[in-house]
Amino acid sequence: MSSFLQSTITPAAGRRWQAANPQTWLARCYAYVQEQPVQAAASATIFVGFIFMAFPGIDLTVSRWAAAGDADFPLSREHALRLLRDFNRLIPILILPAVAVTLAVQMRAPRAWLPRPHNMLFFLTFYAAGPGLAIQLLKRLVGRARPSEIIEFGGTLPFTPAWQVSGACSRSCSFASGEAATAIALIALVVFLPTRWRLTTIIALIPVVLAFSLNRIAFGAHFLSDVVLAWLLMLWIMLWLWSAFAAQGTRIDAALTRGQRHLET
Repeated sequence: MSSFLQSTITPAAGRRWQAANPQTWLARCYAYVQEQPVQAAASATIFVGFIFMAFPGIDLTVSRWAAAGDADFPLSREHALRLLRDFNRLIPILILPAVAVTLAVQMRAPRAWLPRPHNMLFFLTFYAAGPGLAIQLLKRLVGRARPSEIIEFGGTLPFTPAWQVSGACSRSCSFASGEAATAIALIALVVFLPTRWRLTTIIALIPVVLAFSLNRIAFGAHFLSDVVLAWLLMLWIMLWLWSAFAAQGTRIDAALTRGQRHLET
């Protein structure tokens, strides 16, 4: 059978058959992610966003598991989960100043055992552009009410799907999740590690990211789409920025350290 197919199928037809064969999809997706990570993150964000917009009931179904009616989400009163939320909020307050101070030290007196300046500048830039600017702009632009505030769970505000611009909320809105964004941003820390340790570290961080992020759904503070799309958007921004910083790493390092020497002279 194989010789028959090889003798009668043209190379182009063979490629079309492989593309249509479900058994090859996983391998093709994996190759796509490896070869084009930025485009893969963008495609995933758009695709998942479309799913949540087309099927908004997903958000209501997931949040309903944690709701008890009358705008009550009982898990929000659990002490351990509140500590988990507070710890997630504390992490950026601890990490960002430490990275900024280390960058200043490295610029003034470079040390081989410290992270390279462009890695630290990337991390600070990503935090400012992603969990900082992008998330806050989305909250103000979209104006989505939180699960605990909507009529379906005993609140007074209307439910709106992900990405739908609404006037239901004017401040501290639901879309997208800032906590989920800062949780997934922890993955950016791997740029400070040797390459051989990065994949293991990312795998180890996945349960942490899930705990920090899904905790917000249990609290009635965010919908599933707020969390998942925050993850994907942050990964998209992270990978895009890293592609630029990594490509120009040597030049950035030289510019930062040279600029400091010029100031001293």
